[in-house]
Amino acid sequence: MPYNNGRWIPPDDWDESWDQSDLVNELRLAGDLGERETLADLFDVGKDSWEVQDNWERDLDERKRFEILDLYRQDIEAGRQFDDSWGLEFERDDVDIDDDGGLSGAQELYRALMGDGYDIDYAHYNNNLAYRSTVDKLGHEFKDLRTAFTTPRQIRAAKAQLEQPGYDWDESWVKNNAMPYNNEEIQQLEDFKKFNQTRHFDPETNVTTYLDAGDSRSLSTKLYEARHAGNYKQLTEPGAPQNLNIVAGSAPTEAYNSEGTRMIADGDVKAMYQRYLGRDITSTEKHTGIEQWEVDYWEQEALNNNWTYDDVVGHIKGSAEASQNIDRGKLFYNPNAGKEAEIRGKLTAEPAPLNPPNLTIRKVTVKRPDNIDSGWQVPGV
Repeated sequence: MPYNNGRWIPPDDWDESWDQSDLVNELRLAGDLGERETLADLFDVGKDSWEVQDNWERDLDERKRFEILDLYRQDIEAGRQFDDSWGLEFERDDVDIDDDGGLSGAQELYRALMGDGYDIDYAHYNNNLAYRSTVDKLGHEFKDLRTAFTTPRQIRAAKAQLEQPGYDWDESWVKNNAMPYNNEEIQQLEDFKKFNQTRHFDPETNVTTYLDAGDSRSLSTKLYEARHAGNYKQLTEPGAPQNLNIVAGSAPTEAYNSEGTRMIADGDVKAMYQRYLGRDITSTEKHTGIEQWEVDYWEQEALNNNWTYDDVVGHIKGSAEASQNIDRGKLFYNPNAGKEAEIRGKLTAEPAPLNPPNLTIRKVTVKRPDNIDSGWQVPGV
């Protein structure tokens, strides 16, 4: 049939002058229709020996079919883009036909075939044993063989499997392993995911293993596969503290060429001398500091030989002087180093201390009123 990735392709020379017989004759000459086939056979590309097509599409007459295809041709010529759910080969959900005639005009029927108001009948394919038998052949689409068809791409891929020469399938296996979950099973799976363990911590090894929330197999199996796949993390004691290689000043601005390769920029050579040769980046003393001619030499060599940043690092690390020192590690720049006094001078002076309040508490003498009998007492006291 003249289909390309699920799309029916109209003949190139078909125009508005053609009538129904012209289209049928052209399709027969091209081999898209057999000698005795009609447009109904073109529409019934989705009707196979393993399914029954019993919806409203079956009752279209030849004239309606021609008008629908002609509308499609006009849209193709106008450059219309069709989404993935369009196609003559799909089963579609039935809808109630209105009392006033419902689907009668070619435009209404055409829109219906394009899915306008008529969704793909996924239940038809998910209840079909033959279609369900293909799920283990569709690779990553169905990691869980009981996952339902949800896209036109899956249905087309399943149909392609069914059309393979000699394709066969086991009805008993399909019923036991490949039919979609029912509503009750779906709810049970959702409940399971809520309470299923997704992390496992082993206190003896300090290993946390990350598990799939939807995996219902035994814990030992899941742990073995997750660790084999590297889905774990082990807590370890922190290493010994290290001294950071901190220098005064601001970090050099890195430079890159058009290909994204780092090149030598101002300040890079001094940083390499500090790190790999143990020189003092703030000094120009001979042998202990960094003299300007040394910086100029490497920058000129990099320019003459088109060396990258890494090339210069390799030459300096490979020098005899570098072999007498240790790599001090990455440099960290402190723009405020040496400015402690300047910073303190900008701080606000300490406020004068507050004097504590001088509070005097009066002594109060409790005296019984004269008009109360001396033998009287407050009840309960």
